[in-house]
Amino acid sequence: MIVCQCLATNEATIRHFAAHGAATVAEIGRACGAGTDCGSCLAMITAVLDQCHAVELDPQHHTVHSIAFDPIAVGT
Repeated sequence: MIVCQCLATNEATIRHFAAHGAATVAEIGRACGAGTDCGSCLAMITAVLDQCHAVELDPQHHTVHSIAFDPIAVGT
């Protein structure tokens, strides 16, 4: 699905950069340009990032079992 119409950036691209460390809309913008033109996609980018960085908690022990985050330097 296309997330950013201005730059024809799809959800898979947003997920790729999120998996490689982009944690904010600004970091996505620096990585691929999405969200840097008209801004109508900012809510969708935020939603995709929220899905990518969600943690799964064990309700009995309140411990983290997985997290989709691997920090990298963005914009270099």
